[in-house]
Amino acid sequence: YNPEQVRMHYNKITAKWGLPVIIQEFIRGTEVNVVALGDGKGNTIGAVPMRKQYITDKGKAWAGITLDNKKMLKLTKKIIHSSHWRGGMELELIKTNKDELYVIEINPRIPAWVYLAVGAGQNIPEALVKLALNIPVEPFDSYEVGKMFIRYSYDLIINLSEFEKLSTLGEL
Repeated sequence: YNPEQVRMHYNKITAKWGLPVIIQEFIRGTEVNVVALGDGKGNTIGAVPMRKQYITDKGKAWAGITLDNKKMLKLTKKIIHSSHWRGGMELELIKTNKDELYVIEINPRIPAWVYLAVGAGQNIPEALVKLALNIPVEPFDSYEVGKMFIRYSYDLIINLSEFEKLSTLGEL
């Protein structure tokens, strides 16, 4: 971007979102993610890396595939170990063409695509519930690489009166 474009985007952002504006270097690469679970003592109970195959206009995964990426798993374990992370997380990363990883976000929650991890062999939601109930949980040691999820939507057509009844009474 040239200075004029930067000024234009700055004004557009501040008009919509206000101040402050944080400007940082753009990193070219592929967005990759890890769903993970820490036990609060520095141990990783589960971690499954994936790449979004299709992204919505809001940046949400509509399809994704599990990856065999030791570097992503090593970084995830390092973050969980050093922070004594307790609970689920979604680690969002950029992987460059030089195989460098940059952390974009650490979301302190389980992502909507967590069932890809379940389908790949790591039932992270169940392990999280067991941790919350103080039931011992063994760390997962593997997952299936190349497992894919595809989200779909379904349009349900009903009468307004039925919808009103369902939303107010919880039944038809």
